[in-house]
Amino acid sequence: MRGNLKRHSQSCVRKDTRDIGQMFFSHDMSMRKSSFDPEKFRKKLVAAVIMHDLPLSSVEYTGIRALLSYLREEVVFISRNTCKANTLKMHKREKNKIKCMLEEAPGKIGLAFDLWTSITTDGYLSLTVHFIDKDWELHKRVLNFSYMPPPHRGVALSEKVNILLVEWGIETKLFSLTLDNASSNDVFVDMLKSHLNVKKSLLLLNADIYFFLEFDIDTFESEELGIASQKN
Repeated sequence: MRGNLKRHSQSCVRKDTRDIGQMFFSHDMSMRKSSFDPEKFRKKLVAAVIMHDLPLSSVEYTGIRALLSYLREEVVFISRNTCKANTLKMHKREKNKIKCMLEEAPGKIGLAFDLWTSITTDGYLSLTVHFIDKDWELHKRVLNFSYMPPPHRGVALSEKVNILLVEWGIETKLFSLTLDNASSNDVFVDMLKSHLNVKKSLLLLNADIYFFLEFDIDTFESEELGIASQKN
């Protein structure tokens, strides 16, 4: 039977097509080996660690390595340090992609800013950008989720956000900034506006210098309920 298949594979006019048999067998009737790209495997492994929020050491787990060895005997394992290095490379690559998108965006951009405290009382600052690209598609990206040590005063916040704006190259493209009504944000807004105004980075609206939106959902809901009860 095998001899007949071998002679047929040598004389068949369709032997170079991608039918199901020729995908599994080579011309000498041995099983084909699927191509394996070590670099692609490494990128996918690192991406899986990031996607599922796994520890870097997970690439060294005995069970994980046994599973990968079963799927591919010649697989090359990576260490946690290599995983860390590749994660940083991926971050840099994706960051450059976002910077290019922001640079190519034809209009101004909107930012949302907030402070967050972890259960260990560590402070973090989040900065989210909203913009429309050259194809008129709306995008939302988290630019930074950075450690923000105390004190969280207006001066420190202004310095931190200004550094991030310069880092992303968007200090001249800012249209609006959305934040809550914390008292420190009043000083933060005034200082940031003054700094950007010096650099002539602000969008002028009827000789007024800039538009910032401060929004507190709790206050808004309370006021709405109060108005509703008065009407009733």
